[in-house]
Amino acid sequence: MDFGGVLGADAPDPELERRAAVRALGFDVAGLVAQRHLEDSGSLGVQTSESDGVLVSATVSRQYTLWRNPDDRDDPVNLAVLDDERRRSLEEVPPWPRPAWLVATVERMRYPRLWEAVQTHWSAPGTTRPMAAETLVDHVQSVLMNQYRDEHGLPDPTEDPWPALVDERSVQPEHPVLVDGVERPGLLLDTDPFVLGLATELDDGRVITAVLPRDELPLLTVAFDSAAPLEPGAAPAQTPGPVPAPGTP
Repeated sequence: MDFGGVLGADAPDPELERRAAVRALGFDVAGLVAQRHLEDSGSLGVQTSESDGVLVSATVSRQYTLWRNPDDRDDPVNLAVLDDERRRSLEEVPPWPRPAWLVATVERMRYPRLWEAVQTHWSAPGTTRPMAAETLVDHVQSVLMNQYRDEHGLPDPTEDPWPALVDERSVQPEHPVLVDGVERPGLLLDTDPFVLGLATELDDGRVITAVLPRDELPLLTVAFDSAAPLEPGAAPAQTPGPVPAPGTP
């Protein structure tokens, strides 16, 4: 129950409704394979497009919490770099009870997050769909604009248009991408100093795109599950050590 804009302790978790909506879309959602340094909290982003009331395309995004030292989550090395204002806002505890899911969400904000790290793009059969290279460029551009604005010296987010930070001419074809333990032909976008972009098209027509921070690549296993569980807390699979990124010895 809400009182004056304050969430009551019994307020439902909006992620439950969002996951139900994603299931109703009727296609599997890809993600990074389960691994020690990443935690999938089950938080999803969803974008859909309709024509005459009929769903014609959808994109589902996954985000991950990064644990640099997963064996000791209290290790300060796990904390994100936050400015003083953000740190104070996270430390302030309101004088009213909050739902457990909200407390957990606020707590996760103390740690680095891979925002919209993996996207699954679906188009209805028979519809015109963008090429995988265009889809990859759009994903990388979105992450850079939202997460690396200061690093790129970008203007105020209310200004339009934003500069194009990557383009399709830089997309490299025939780059192997590991999905469900099998190498598939994919795409690589390797020109930005802060992130690496990957994409591949699956046999069922879905396109997977991923945008991963370069600084954290040594900790990551760069491999994908084409039907990763939507629920948080799924038991992690046994995965090999981190897969080297392009250009890594």
